[in-house]
Amino acid sequence: MGLFGKNKQEEPELSAAERIRIEKMKDNDEFARDIILDIKDGIPCVINFEGLGEEAGNKFLAFLEGAAVALEGKTIKINEFTYLFARKEDFMDGSLREWLNKLPK
Repeated sequence: MGLFGKNKQEEPELSAAERIRIEKMKDNDEFARDIILDIKDGIPCVINFEGLGEEAGNKFLAFLEGAAVALEGKTIKINEFTYLFARKEDFMDGSLREWLNKLPK
């Protein structure tokens, strides 16, 4: 029973796969920072680097990979241009692995 006699209904927690943010990377430091903040907040991010150019693509990929490592997370390559960045905790419920396994090969 809640503080004033009412039962507070808990919101069901979303699985990691239900929280995924999918974006095309922009050549913009603010955009990269926002992605890192989302990863830190438990939002797995799938980022496509296609069209950025080799230099900018490598710069942002290295930046996001470094952030994932700093957050004790990991980076998974989905295809030539697309990567998943997430914290270790986000892999624990198994939903990200299941989501990845459902992707076309």
